[in-house]
Amino acid sequence: MSLIKQLWIAIIVIVLLAFGSSFFISAYQTKNYLAEQLQVKNIDNATGMALTLSQMDKDLTTIELMLSAQFDTGYYRRIALRDVAGNIVTEFSLPAQQVNAPQWFIRLLNFEIKPGIAQIQDGWQRFGTIELESQTDYSLVALWQITKDLALGFLIIAMGCGVTGSILLNRVRGPLNQVVTHAEALGNRQFITSDEPATFELKRLVAAMNRLTGRVRFMLEQEQKQLDHLQRQYELDQVTGAFNRDYSASWLEGYFNNADRSEVSSVFMLRVTNLQGINLQFGRAETDVWLKQMVNVLQQYHGVRLVSRLNGSDFFIIADQVATTTSMCGQLVDQLNNSCLLDENHNTAPVLLVGLSLDAVNSRQQTLLQLDAMLVEVESVPPLQSKILQQLQPYDTLADATAWLKAIKQAIDSERIMSKVYPVQLRDGNLLHQEAMLRVSINNEWLSAGQILGWARRYQFTSQLDIAMINRALSQLAADETLQLAINISDQTLTTVAVHYQLLTLLQTLPKTVCQRLSLEFDERLVIKHQLLFISFAPALKALGVSVGLQKCGYAINNIQDLEKLGIDYLKIDSAIVLRYKTPEAAKILTSLIKLAHALSLTVIAEGVVSAEDIKGLYQLGFDGLTGPGIA
Repeated sequence: MSLIKQLWIAIIVIVLLAFGSSFFISAYQTKNYLAEQLQVKNIDNATGMALTLSQMDKDLTTIELMLSAQFDTGYYRRIALRDVAGNIVTEFSLPAQQVNAPQWFIRLLNFEIKPGIAQIQDGWQRFGTIELESQTDYSLVALWQITKDLALGFLIIAMGCGVTGSILLNRVRGPLNQVVTHAEALGNRQFITSDEPATFELKRLVAAMNRLTGRVRFMLEQEQKQLDHLQRQYELDQVTGAFNRDYSASWLEGYFNNADRSEVSSVFMLRVTNLQGINLQFGRAETDVWLKQMVNVLQQYHGVRLVSRLNGSDFFIIADQVATTTSMCGQLVDQLNNSCLLDENHNTAPVLLVGLSLDAVNSRQQTLLQLDAMLVEVESVPPLQSKILQQLQPYDTLADATAWLKAIKQAIDSERIMSKVYPVQLRDGNLLHQEAMLRVSINNEWLSAGQILGWARRYQFTSQLDIAMINRALSQLAADETLQLAINISDQTLTTVAVHYQLLTLLQTLPKTVCQRLSLEFDERLVIKHQLLFISFAPALKALGVSVGLQKCGYAINNIQDLEKLGIDYLKIDSAIVLRYKTPEAAKILTSLIKLAHALSLTVIAEGVVSAEDIKGLYQLGFDGLTGPGIA
């Protein structure tokens, strides 16, 4: 309940208590006072009339006329004359009148006044007794008017207090809302700072939270600097900033170990021709600048996941299949020829590029051997600059991309979508969740995500697949209260605000107990490229109870600005780093990465775990959970 409502309730309760007490004290005191005055009046008037009648002739007609004239003044409810024996000689009375006051008030405060009684003398003898009762209706109406005035006064005071209190409280609500937002952010592991408000108590609270945020941020900065230093020392080429040979080899190993990869990738090998001659012609320093520029061009190109340097002149490139391997190879060569010319005398950059789709090979060794052989072939046929291994994909049974798109749409509409789950095991043996991997039935054959997403991405259809997968997952979660599922979210879903609204609307229709067992995962590289969108989308998901995590993390975690503000729940470390955990260099990097995540209270999960030996070693290194082929 808001403070404004609480304030009004408090004011109403206080006013009711004050009015109730004042009403009973004032009303009863006034009633008693009026009753005493009416009683005295009854006695005085009866005595006065008795004296007057005692001095008159005892003619009954005259006495009746006098009593009638007195009664007609309207101040009396009853006047009666009794003889010595107590019998009524004459009596004047008014029937009960309608009083302009509520019945409950009349019943509560009705006057009960004894009549005034006086003796009438006839010389030395008693003539009779006069009884007189004054009219009380006027007093009751006056008492009701006093009560109404009192209630109105209290109501005006209450309204004034409420309005004044609301105005004063509204001045406090801004800083108070800021404190609440800050506290909620801390609860969601978002370490932000706030301006200190003027209110003394709130100022102390905000200052304490800011100190906590400052300490956490300082600790994070130190951990990030340490991680960045280790990555530069052990994973990156010192000259170009590209990854080293070990990282790319480990990435390929993890790729082929993953039987249910989300998407087929393309790989390329680039060779700088006559690097020794370029060094002699331009000097080592200028050549190093040119090599770094070339790597930057490759890294910034759309779809390129990573670039590594295998040796002095050879570079290895991994790219998502946003286009065909052939078209991407041609686009990369054109980009290099436009951006990396050595001088005006050359029309092309001194590079050779060969590539293949990873569905054409079966292992890391075969991949590298095939690329080496293709490079030798290109070098032997100048001026040939590039070559692609052409091999028909085994699942390429449809006519073209349009046919694939139509088939995917039909599969979604007819709900021919399912998921294959892989467990994520925690240190204590329990499951954090199960990763749901996409399966789509096309031509009566169940195809994996790696066989589908390349086609869906070409027509910007991946968000529809995401929504379909989430719909299916939510149905499974509603049917099984013990199930917990995680779904990977594509780049199109992250970058399209309309899809955000569609997904949030869907989640809002479900009980929070269902949403709390759903996890949505985003690639680290996507968050780096679209951090502002992620920062706005992730809190909305978490407000509905959905867990949010990053997958394929590690190689660029330091590129995420203000990591503590993301509010994520867990990290899944890329198998390219995990598979090398036995080497001292990789172990140092993983330890630093785990310390950074634990400083944010994040769960850290290793991807690509293969054997039981890996399970023991990775837990000893500090991981909270594991996933991969070795986790049953």
